[in-house]
Amino acid sequence: MGLLSNDAFLSQLNQLYEKSKEAGTVYVTMKRGIIRNKKSPKPGPDAEFPCLVRAVCGKNGKKKISTLVMPSDTEKFQDAYSNIIKVHMDSLKKKERVKKAKKTQEKTQEKTQEKTQERPQGA
Repeated sequence: MGLLSNDAFLSQLNQLYEKSKEAGTVYVTMKRGIIRNKKSPKPGPDAEFPCLVRAVCGKNGKKKISTLVMPSDTEKFQDAYSNIIKVHMDSLKKKERVKKAKKTQEKTQEKTQEKTQERPQGA
């Protein structure tokens, strides 16, 4: 799992999404990267850090790729990454959701029915 160039990472990521379209999952993580040598001092408050981006295909992590995005390349990388995500959004499954309004309406109807049944007829 060596570091790939940004373009190579994006093309590999595209291939991972294609492979996992039928079955499988791709996990992508991003975190601040630190480039430090033993002799270099600690970075100051104005220092810019690269972003480490990793992608793993499947739960077992059979295929792992990673890249280091420098601050100067962040905007270009983010645009390309978002395009890849948009292209592969069609393989997501939609969940059936019950609207909250229907649930609350049903609950209020049930409560009013219970109250009308509890009231004595002669009072």
